[in-house]
Amino acid sequence: MGEVKIPTLIKPIPLRPQKPSYPLHKLPTIPENDHILTEENSVNGDHNTSNEAQPNIEQEQGNNFNRIVSNRHSARRSRLRKLAYIEDLENALKSYERKKDILHGQIAEQRKKQLVLEIEHHTLKFHVAAREKQRILQEVEIEKNRAEVDRMLEMQRRMVNFTSLQLITNSNFNPSALA
Repeated sequence: MGEVKIPTLIKPIPLRPQKPSYPLHKLPTIPENDHILTEENSVNGDHNTSNEAQPNIEQEQGNNFNRIVSNRHSARRSRLRKLAYIEDLENALKSYERKKDILHGQIAEQRKKQLVLEIEHHTLKFHVAAREKQRILQEVEIEKNRAEVDRMLEMQRRMVNFTSLQLITNSNFNPSALA
């Protein structure tokens, strides 16, 4: 059997959308909130913030970075688990295909044996039928022979009776023949 190519069920992982390289349009802000440092303000150089807001942003960026790294590690572990799972499935498939090939060979062997046994069965039935016919013919022959023996015995008995009857009748007519 040729090697069977099994299509993989893995879909490519879509790429994350990249931030556009062109500058985003600055959205209008409410004048009361201009003191809050936003990404747009920091990129454009608008610094209306106090020193207290700076550590929060750095902490937030640190948390975001940790979360991104953690997500990447988690995604990598997930991909590795998925690849291991697929490899296990492919190994199981190969194992089942080997078993299937072995079983197909055994089935073919059993079918050959069955065919040989069926031929032998028909041959034996033919021989049994021939022997039965021969037995019936022998029984018919035996019956014919018995009938012939019975007929001959009957004839012999008749002849004995006839002979004894003749002797008796001859002795009645000719008494000197007996003396």
